[in-house]
Amino acid sequence: MATSELSPWGGWCTSQLKIVLLGGRNSGKSSLGNLLLGKEEFVTKERTSCSRRLGMVAGRWLTVVDTPGWWCDFSAQDTSELVKREIMSSVSLCSPGPHVFLITVKASSAFSEKRRQAVEEHVALLGETVWSHCMVVFTSADRSKHTGAEEHVQTEGKAVRWLREKCSQRCHSVVLSDDPEITELLEKIQKLVTENGNRVFEMQENILQATAEEKRRAEERAQQRFLRMKKHRALMQERLRPITNIRIVLVGAKGSGKTSALNTILGRDSTQPLRRTAQCQVGEGVVFGRQLTVVDTPGWWMNYFREESTIFDQRELVVSLSCCPPGPHVFLLVIRVDRAFTETYRRAAQQHLQLISEHIWGRVIVLFGFGDWLGGTTTEQYIESVGEPLRWLCERCGNRYHILNNKNKGDGFQVRDLIGKIEEMLTGGNSYQYYVIERNVMEQLEVKMRGEKERAKERLMKKEKQRQMARSQLEKLNPLPEMRIVLVGGRRTGKSSCGNTILSRECFDTDSQTTSCTEKRGKISSKMVTVLDTPGCFSVTSDLFMAPSSCAILLVVNMSSSFKDTHREDLEKQLEAGGGQMWRRAVVLFSYGDWLGDTSIEQRIESEGEPLRTLVEKCGNRYHVLDNKHRGDGAQVNELIELMEEMLVEDRLALHRGDRMWKRVSAAQEQEPDAAILCKKDLNVSCDSTESASSTTQTSLHCCGGAGADGQIVAAPVVRAGGRTALTTLDRDSFVSILSSMLSGERRLRWTAAGQQRLTVNLPSWFPADAPHSSLTLNGESQVRLFSPTHPKMLLILPPAQNRMLTEENVMNVHSLCHPALRERTLRKLTESGGLQQLIDQWGDSSLEELEAFIDAYFEMVWEQTIGPFQPTEPDSPATEQDTAVWEAGEEEVLSSIDRKLSKLELLEEIRSDLSKLRESVEHSWRIIQELRDKSEQDPNHTC
Repeated sequence: MATSELSPWGGWCTSQLKIVLLGGRNSGKSSLGNLLLGKEEFVTKERTSCSRRLGMVAGRWLTVVDTPGWWCDFSAQDTSELVKREIMSSVSLCSPGPHVFLITVKASSAFSEKRRQAVEEHVALLGETVWSHCMVVFTSADRSKHTGAEEHVQTEGKAVRWLREKCSQRCHSVVLSDDPEITELLEKIQKLVTENGNRVFEMQENILQATAEEKRRAEERAQQRFLRMKKHRALMQERLRPITNIRIVLVGAKGSGKTSALNTILGRDSTQPLRRTAQCQVGEGVVFGRQLTVVDTPGWWMNYFREESTIFDQRELVVSLSCCPPGPHVFLLVIRVDRAFTETYRRAAQQHLQLISEHIWGRVIVLFGFGDWLGGTTTEQYIESVGEPLRWLCERCGNRYHILNNKNKGDGFQVRDLIGKIEEMLTGGNSYQYYVIERNVMEQLEVKMRGEKERAKERLMKKEKQRQMARSQLEKLNPLPEMRIVLVGGRRTGKSSCGNTILSRECFDTDSQTTSCTEKRGKISSKMVTVLDTPGCFSVTSDLFMAPSSCAILLVVNMSSSFKDTHREDLEKQLEAGGGQMWRRAVVLFSYGDWLGDTSIEQRIESEGEPLRTLVEKCGNRYHVLDNKHRGDGAQVNELIELMEEMLVEDRLALHRGDRMWKRVSAAQEQEPDAAILCKKDLNVSCDSTESASSTTQTSLHCCGGAGADGQIVAAPVVRAGGRTALTTLDRDSFVSILSSMLSGERRLRWTAAGQQRLTVNLPSWFPADAPHSSLTLNGESQVRLFSPTHPKMLLILPPAQNRMLTEENVMNVHSLCHPALRERTLRKLTESGGLQQLIDQWGDSSLEELEAFIDAYFEMVWEQTIGPFQPTEPDSPATEQDTAVWEAGEEEVLSSIDRKLSKLELLEEIRSDLSKLRESVEHSWRIIQELRDKSEQDPNHTC
C-alpha cells in the first residue's frame, strides 16, 4: 500500500501517482506523456501495445502508461480487437490501478458528435465508473493558436461541453512543444486524486484475468502460425525457380491501400494526392530483375455485399483479367490492419473475389496494408488477435500473407520478400498457369460496354441540348431571387451531406439518421436558397411548396451503391404522393461524387441498368453530381442552381402566360356578365352559407359543353363536409400555372361522376369581391355568392372528354367565354400542334409578342366574318330553354370549326376557304333558330 505525504504541488497525496493516457490517433498522447515526465520517454509513432514509463517529478514518482490510439471518427466496433484489448490491459500495468485517466483531444481539430461518440465508446471499455477518474486535456502544437480550456469549450460546441460535463468539469489545455504551465496540470491532477480520497481505479478482477488470458492464447497461436509458415516456405524455397515476368492484380475494399501498394511494389514515389480508382489502372516496371505488371482495381465498401456494389464496379473486377494479357499470375487481397475485420467484411471480400472465379483462392495472397500502424506487433500476433473472420480468410488463402509498410520503403526488402512469396506460390502449384477470362465472355462484355458508351454520349448530348433550349427561354425572365430545395431519398443516400454542400456549411447533422424535416437557409450567388432535409421514405406533397415556380425536388441517389427496382419504386412513391406534377420539378442528384473517379456520370447511369435509367427519364433527363468530400470553390453547387432554374423555366413561363390570360379573362368578365342556369344536379358541392364552417348548405353545380366543345370553367364555393375539407386547395400561382397548362394542352385532367377524381383550385380573397361574376343564379331563383372576401372559394375544371359523356338534360350554360376565351383557345391549339417555341421557330425571327399580335388580328377577322353578321336581335317573345340550347349548338359549331382551323395555321388561301365553310355552318344554325322562333310565335303553347 502506497504511503501518503505532503506534496510540493499542494495538499496531501500518495508517494506515487499513476496516470493512463487515452485518446485518438495523433491526439498528442505520447507528447503529453513526455511533457509530464520532463523528458523524451515515449517514441511518438504508431503503436498497438501499451508502453509504461516512470520518472521522478518534483520529488515524486510518476508512472505514465501510453495506450494505442483509435481513429477519431471510428466507433469502438470499427477499432481493432488488438487495440481494445490493450486499452483494457493498461489498468494492469499500474497495479493495483491508475489514479487518473487523461483523455487527450487535439484542439486544432473540430470535435464533432461522431468524435464524441468515439471517445465515449472507447473509454466505456473500462466500465462506467472510470469517468470519476477522468480529465480532458486539449493539446496544441502551436502556442500562437493556443487557447484556454474554458474558452475552447465555449467556442467548440455541445460535443465538447458534453465531454467536460462527463468528466465533472475537469479540463485543461497544454502546448505540447514547451508548456511552462505543466505544474498547473499536475495540481489539477492532484486535486482530482484528493477528491477521490486517493483511491485508484480498479477493474473487476475476472475481466482483467480474461483479458490477460486471451492475450496469452493469441501469442501462443501466433507463434504456432509463424512456425508453420516458416516451415512451409523452407520447403518451397528448395524447389524455387525465379520467374522473369509476373502479372499481379490488386483487389480489396475502398481505402484499403491498393494504389499505395502498387506504388510501393513498383518503387514509385507518387506526390499526387490519392483518389479513388474508378477503372482498372495498369502499372509496369522492372523490380529485382523481374518484369512486373500490376493492375489496380476499383474497391468496394467494406460492409457492402456483392449485390450492393454497383454493376460498373463489379464488372471492372472481371475486366481486370484482360488488363494484363494473357492473364494474371496472382491476386493480392489488400486488407488494412488499422481497423477491425468483422464477419461482414470477410463475407464482402469473399463475394467480390468470387465474381472473378469460384476457384480463385489458390492464387490469392493476403496483403496487409498500413503496416506502419502495427509498430512492434508481428503479423502473426495481429492475425491471431483480430478474430476468427481474418483467421478464416488467411487459411482459405493457404496461409499466404504479407505485410507492407507504404511509409517506409527502406531498401526494398519487403518488396523482394513479397516477390519471393509469389514465386513460392507458383512453384508449389508445379505450374506457371495464369488466369484467362473466357473469350466469349470478354467479347460480350466489350459489346455491352461499347453500347453503354454510345448511349452515354447520346444522353449527354440530349442533356446539353435541353439545357441550351432552357437557357434561351430563361433569358426572357428575371433571375429567381430565391429558391426552395427539398432533398428526398432513402437512408444512407447522403441527403444531409448534400444539404451541407449546397449551403457551404455544416448545418445538417450527418452523424445520425434524419428522423424529422429540418430546414436551413443560406445565400448562394445573390440568391436566397432554402434547403429542406427530409427523413428516408418521406412523402412529398404540395403543401411543402409556397411558390411552385421557385421550388425544386432533388432525388438523392447514392452512386457508390447499386440502384435496384426497389429503390426506384420507393422514390416514385415518395413523389407520387403529391401528384404526377412533382416530376416536372425533380432532378436526380447523385451523392458520393468522389466515387466517379475518372469516369462520367452518364457511363454509370447506362451501366447500372433499367431502374436508374427509368428514374432519370422520369425526371426529364435532369441529373447532377455532388462531391461532398471535395467541395472546392462552389462551382458544382452553382451549376446545380443553374440546372434547377432551367428546369423551372417552363413553369415560370406558363405562369407568365397565365398571368396575361388571367388579366384578359378578368377584363372580359367585367364587360360581359355571366348568367348560369342549372338544369340537373350531378355534382354535389357544399358551400358555407355563413362564416361558420359548421353551418353548410348543399348546392349542386355542373358544367357541360355541347359535342366538340372544350372544357368550360365553373366557379364553386369551398368544399367542406362534416367539418373537414373535402377537396384540394391551391394558391394563386398554382392556380394560374395549372389553368394555363391545361389550356395549353401540357396537362391532362381527369374527371368523372360521383366519388371519382376531379381537380379543384382555390380562388383566394385577392379576387375582387364586387366582381360581376361574384355570384351564380341557380334555376333562375337562388343566388350563390362565390367570391366572398372572408371565405376562399374553389374553381372546378372539367376537361372535354368527360363533358361529351353528359346529356343535354344536364346543361348549365355559361355565356361569357366568347371573344376573350377564344384567344386563349388559340394559344392552346398552337401549343397542342407542337408548342409555341416550335411555332415561333417556323415563324422566322418573330418574337412571342409578335406572334400573339398576329393571332389577335387574325382572330378579329375570324370573329367579324363569322359571328358579326349573325348576332341575334332581341326577340319579341321570351326565349325558351330550347331556343337557348339551339343557339348554343350553333355557337359550339362555330367554336369547333375555328378550333380546327387554328390547329392548322397554313396558307391564307386555306384560311379563307375554311372561313366560308364556317359561314355556311353558322347560316345553317341560324336558320334552325329562326324556324323554332317562328313556330313558337305561331303556337304559344308549343313545347319541345
